[in-house]
Amino acid sequence: MESNNKFLDNYKKKMAQPQQAGETPKDTNLRFEQKSGFVKPDDKDTTMPVKKTSSKRKMWMSITGGAVALVAIVIVLLILFNSGIEVIDLTGWTENDARLWANDNGVILQIEQEYNDDIEAGKIISQSVPKGTRVKKGELIKVVVSLGHDLSVTLPLPDFMSMTKEEIEAWAAENYMARVRITTEHSDEVPVGHVIRFEINDDTVIDEVSRNTPIYIVVSKGPEDETALDVVVPNFKEMAIGECYVFANENGLVLQVEEEYDDFVPAGAIISQSIKPEEKVKKGTEITLVVSKGKMITVPDFAGYSKERATAVAGELGIPITIKERYSSAPPNTFISQSIKAGTEYKQGDILELTYSIDNKIVLPSFVGQTRDAIEIWAKELNDQGANITIKVTNTKSNSPKGTILHQDKANTVISIKETISITVSLGKVVYVPDFVAPAGSGYDVAITRDKALAMCEELNIVPIFKEENKSGRLPGEIWHQSIEAGKEITEGSTIVLKYVPANVKVTVPNFVGMTKAEILNGKYNRSFDIRYVEGTEYVEGYEGKVYEQSLVANTKAAAGSIITLTIGPTIGEGIEVGE
Repeated sequence: MESNNKFLDNYKKKMAQPQQAGETPKDTNLRFEQKSGFVKPDDKDTTMPVKKTSSKRKMWMSITGGAVALVAIVIVLLILFNSGIEVIDLTGWTENDARLWANDNGVILQIEQEYNDDIEAGKIISQSVPKGTRVKKGELIKVVVSLGHDLSVTLPLPDFMSMTKEEIEAWAAENYMARVRITTEHSDEVPVGHVIRFEINDDTVIDEVSRNTPIYIVVSKGPEDETALDVVVPNFKEMAIGECYVFANENGLVLQVEEEYDDFVPAGAIISQSIKPEEKVKKGTEITLVVSKGKMITVPDFAGYSKERATAVAGELGIPITIKERYSSAPPNTFISQSIKAGTEYKQGDILELTYSIDNKIVLPSFVGQTRDAIEIWAKELNDQGANITIKVTNTKSNSPKGTILHQDKANTVISIKETISITVSLGKVVYVPDFVAPAGSGYDVAITRDKALAMCEELNIVPIFKEENKSGRLPGEIWHQSIEAGKEITEGSTIVLKYVPANVKVTVPNFVGMTKAEILNGKYNRSFDIRYVEGTEYVEGYEGKVYEQSLVANTKAAAGSIITLTIGPTIGEGIEVGE
């Protein structure tokens, strides 16, 4: 696969190179335009003898054309081989089936759920990647799976007493009511099909109900007919099991259902009934129905089957299977195991998992120059598939970035699935810890603040961890403690804890205009500000050696330790011009 990718990369680079003088233009769309050089000849006899092409030239042209066609086929195959997995339409699939497809094709399925009144619970509503799109293995596809009806939805409570049974059933179906139960009983006053009474077992219901509210409705069957107390037993074999239960409920019969395998009667169909059809029985009579479980399926031993043969056999028996592959001591494609023991009874709904060997050998590439994470991720992926690769690490200091693999004892070779690979990993470049802590009593011109420390750490490629903590005698924002002593040898990327005084103090900016450096130093203004001096370029009368401009406005508030630039007036001398 790597060699194929290199070939395509080189081919694309070659096609992208500028055209050299004398070269044939390379148009990636293979479109050519050429002006015709044809000139209509005079109407005279210009018959010329036809030059015959020799057999050797014909053979050479045939070979050349065949070679060009072969190269084109190879390029097309390489493009198709690296084009990834074509995404299919997963909408309407169950979540389990979609996961099986994703596992088989090496893509990652991210499941999101939402309520939906149109799509059955557990089935996919939509997908993030359209059908027909090609994706690489390991890429993510989001699918939204239906939770079915949202039973928390509320709706107005209808007037059941004015509705018929058919109207109630239609209302319940239209609004996806999950717990509406309709029973019937005789009544001399209420017409057939109309409501006698209803109950809602929820004290919180006033004028609205949710889809999950339990509602019990009793509908009239009209006056009781004494002559109809006997029930004529139907031929249950001609009915679905659901219809049998409905008939029994409406006619006061008690059904007992037993199941057994039958080689001839389809699953779910009724094999026999304990009371013959057309017989009359009293209400409350118990009738036993024997329902077919279909033909009993015995799980075969797949040990001698290839993956293709196993799929065919399982399909003939109606057993859904999933095939997994793992590294093992067996040669490639060798059968390893099956999740349901051979010879046992297959139960409807179970999925049989067959495991085959990927290989007992692994191609080990070179990871030198890559990070330690790269080889460990590679090993984990293989170990998740049954391999037992161990990475043994030795660390050493070097100028290579921290974590870089410097040496690998085995590389670009074939190894067994149980192998130890020794690597040498760089600890990073050696640096020396600077002194972040200034002498006590220093001003901001000497003290190291949090911002200064951060810049120093970035330059040395070490990681500072700052902690706010008050310290008597130290300036706001000043570093007063470091976890590693100054001058100690560490590697790039190491961490150091620096404690500093919280910089939450505001001070008033003095008016430095007219002051000399000596006056500013004696005034200990460097205990409040980080003072920077700049010598002016133009002479200002009366301000020789004195401040005539400052970067922060006098008498305003600024954070302690703020940088303030003071411009000092130059003395008259060479290079200074005095204005008239």
